[in-house]
Amino acid sequence: MESTLRFETRINSKTLEDRINDAADNEGISRPVTKLLNPDWDGKSSFAFDEWTVQLTGSEDEAKRILSRLQTDLAKTPVFLSSSEVGGQVAADTQQRAIVALLASMVGIVLYIWLRFQHVVWGLAAVLALVHDVLIMLAAISASYWLEPMLRFMMVEEFKINLTMIAAFLTLVGYSINDTIVLFDRLREIRGKSPNLTREMINQSINQTLSRTILTALTVFMVVVILYFFGGETIHGFAFAMVVGTFAGSYSSIYIAAPVLLVMSVPEHSKKPEPVAVEK
Repeated sequence: MESTLRFETRINSKTLEDRINDAADNEGISRPVTKLLNPDWDGKSSFAFDEWTVQLTGSEDEAKRILSRLQTDLAKTPVFLSSSEVGGQVAADTQQRAIVALLASMVGIVLYIWLRFQHVVWGLAAVLALVHDVLIMLAAISASYWLEPMLRFMMVEEFKINLTMIAAFLTLVGYSINDTIVLFDRLREIRGKSPNLTREMINQSINQTLSRTILTALTVFMVVVILYFFGGETIHGFAFAMVVGTFAGSYSSIYIAAPVLLVMSVPEHSKKPEPVAVEK
């Protein structure tokens, strides 16, 4: 059935479709397939109009009951426009705040590790490892758009950034920085009061913490793999991000943070002690 409706206030397609479904539910009728038409509407935007042509599937009697209930509900309750799109100004403000929050968090991590290990290069090395982990996870989420047709049998789909993914990013950051600090703690103990930081010290600290790293990573990895395949649609994206993030966070402490720390500490451990004068 097709009918042209006029409204006292402007209403967009998403809000009108939601109201039609509510009217059908209130009348005890199964929700119809709705098609909305307007000569000035492009079929995608959230622009609001005061006149819509409504096409409903189902019998004519059910369509009339739905439209009658719709008119009654709209007369009793105000219309709040709904939209799934974000304006350019809102998006720009959100992006700016996110960048500021990201920089502030990185500065906070650097300051904390600086105070704990008494040198700023330790904090910079840890943050670089974190940036690596986040970029790897972000790249995997972006690559899912192209990998989905080939890896559909592995339950790979077109993942998108949402609140669940943000939770995965935060979880990865906590996991990765904890793994890095464990390695740095052991390195500090081995270094002791020595002013020099050598490859042998880093290699020894990695060897001593390697079993702990493998056991922790393997335990977390098994859990997130089970969640990925059997956890359901709700946490499927979270589990995918954690599978990638756990792998990246496990090796970044060894192959990113430790070598960067050694390179950035070259001026410190390359200093030679001043010669001591010996009396003859």
